[in-house]
Amino acid sequence: MNKILKISVWVLTIAAIACLWYFTHKDHVEHPLKGVEITLDRAKEKGFIDKNAVHHQIMKICDTVHNKDITRIPLDSVRNYLKSIPWATYTDANITFDENMMVNIVECEPIMRIFTKDGRSVYLDEDGNIYPEKAGYTAHLLIGSGNISKKDLPKVFKVMKSVLKNTYTRCCVKQVYFDGKNYELVMNNVDMKVVLGDDDDVDDKLMNMQYFFEQMQGSPELKNYSKINFNFENQVVCTKNKNKNIR
Repeated sequence: MNKILKISVWVLTIAAIACLWYFTHKDHVEHPLKGVEITLDRAKEKGFIDKNAVHHQIMKICDTVHNKDITRIPLDSVRNYLKSIPWATYTDANITFDENMMVNIVECEPIMRIFTKDGRSVYLDEDGNIYPEKAGYTAHLLIGSGNISKKDLPKVFKVMKSVLKNTYTRCCVKQVYFDGKNYELVMNNVDMKVVLGDDDDVDDKLMNMQYFFEQMQGSPELKNYSKINFNFENQVVCTKNKNKNIR
C-alpha cells in the first residue's frame, strides 16, 4: 500500500511540474516580441553603422505587426543580417525570457583610408582588414593616395602603418602619396615635398625626418626649400625653392 501511495505521489508531482511548465511556456510563447535593444560598441560617437537603420531592418525581418508569436521570430535571419553588415567585427542576437531581443554589435576601428587609382577608397584597421567606404560618413584618418592598385594595398598599408607608429609623423603627416614606386608625404605644418623614396628602411627614414624637422623647428631657412628627400642613407638632400633668392 505504501509503495502504491509513493508512486501516486511521484506521478502527481511530475504531473504538477509538467502542468506548471506547460502553462509557463504557453504564457511565454504566446506573447509577441516586446522590443529590440541594440548595443553598438565603437570608439567614437559617430561611425559607419546607423543604429536606427539597423533597428528598422530587424523590425522588418521580425514583422512584429503581423507576427504575434515569439516562437516564430526568425532569429537566424536577424543574425545573418547582422553578419552582413560590412563594418561590424562582431554581432550577436538573442531573445530574453521577458520577450525582448538583445542585439550586440562591435564596429570596426580603421586607422587609415586609402584611395586607389580608380578613385575608390577603402578603410583598413590595425590588422590590415579592409572595409568599404560609407556614403554620408567620412572618418578623419591618415590618407593614402596616388597610383595605387589593389595589389599595392599591402605594401602601402605597411608604410602608412609605420607613419602612424612614429609619434612625430603620426601628428604631422596627413597624407601618403605613392606614385607606383616611391612615397611622398604631405605634411600638416610645412608646405613642401617630403620624399621618403622606396619602402626600404622606412622606420629609419621617418626617424631621420623627425630629427631633421625638430632641429629646424622655427627656422626661417625651411622656407627656402621646395623639397626634402630622406631616401638616401645618412644624408638629407634639400632642394632649393627656385622662386626664392637664396644667398
